[in-house]
Amino acid sequence: MEAKFLASALSFLSIFLAIYAQSLDTLVPNYDNVEHRMKFYDIRGPLVLSCKSESTDPLIWKKNHTNVMNVDVLKGRFKLINDEKKFIIDRAEAHDDGLYSCEINGESRDIHAVARVVVRVPSNTAVVEGEKMSVTCSVLGTAPQLSWTFGNVTLKNNTDRFVLKAENNIENAILTMDNVTLDDRGEYKCIGRNAANDYGNSTVASDFTTVRVKGKFAALWPFLGICAEVLILCLIILIYEKRRNKSELEESDTDPQEH
Repeated sequence: MEAKFLASALSFLSIFLAIYAQSLDTLVPNYDNVEHRMKFYDIRGPLVLSCKSESTDPLIWKKNHTNVMNVDVLKGRFKLINDEKKFIIDRAEAHDDGLYSCEINGESRDIHAVARVVVRVPSNTAVVEGEKMSVTCSVLGTAPQLSWTFGNVTLKNNTDRFVLKAENNIENAILTMDNVTLDDRGEYKCIGRNAANDYGNSTVASDFTTVRVKGKFAALWPFLGICAEVLILCLIILIYEKRRNKSELEESDTDPQEH
């Protein structure tokens, strides 16, 4: 208990010292998390970085130590508001994350831009009983961490028949399960998080797919139904033809003979 209290106290003290140091600073970025120097943003939303300064000189903005004016992927996509000491990307993408810095009069402050996580899975997943199920969770964001749940159970590689695989260097991006049964029907949820959740108040990203399991012979019943319909139709035609032929024979027997 004492160790836990001490750790909490040290964490609070470090945050307090960071905020106090920032209050004395002549160059103050608009961090969302001061301790880790982070700024969070939504993908395809605006990324707004600012650094307060008493100086009237314009700031120099850099990404990964290169002036933003010389970064090819940023050309034509950002604007600088010198009076407000702001750097703005109106429609930021996932690849706009990374290390930024503002500089003025020999001073520099780093800002780690973190793209909040977005996840997507198919709305429905159909699988035949006894076969293998595979669902891929597509994800965007800075250093995402993925997990899966089924009901109230968090799925892991050692959970029943489930196997979690990586895709594009993202761990747990693919959920697979062998020998699917009818009991495996339901909602499977992919959950994504990153530093924006660990060090900020960002909402955890999630999306779910509804798994529908068809019986082994589900595809056979429509075929059998069609066969039955064809058989009944053939019987009706056969009975009709027999009755028609019988009627014709009776009519021929009752015709008067020519003299």
